[in-house]
Amino acid sequence: MATGYVECNALCKSFRCEKKPPAMKIIQKGGKKTVWCTWIDEECDGAWCQFSKCMERRMTDDGKCKPPAQKVSPVIDMGPDDEYPDAIPKDIAKKLGSKV
Repeated sequence: MATGYVECNALCKSFRCEKKPPAMKIIQKGGKKTVWCTWIDEECDGAWCQFSKCMERRMTDDGKCKPPAQKVSPVIDMGPDDEYPDAIPKDIAKKLGSKV
């Protein structure tokens, strides 16, 4: 498995319980938060529960979360004589009264 993958848990902000109404209940035990499943009346299994869902669709089949994807911004290389790609062509601007 690649590095950067972490174990999915029920305390993740993207984790959802698909049971209606949700069977998740957060309990404080000795200064530690745990998630209790009221459907089966024991601690939540996280990624191994049949009702678990990752809202960001980052959970793998083996219960790990994929690292966030790196966003690459496109770079437009324009020369000194180039117009902006979203500019109105000159012949259409002339028909519109060249007020654009």
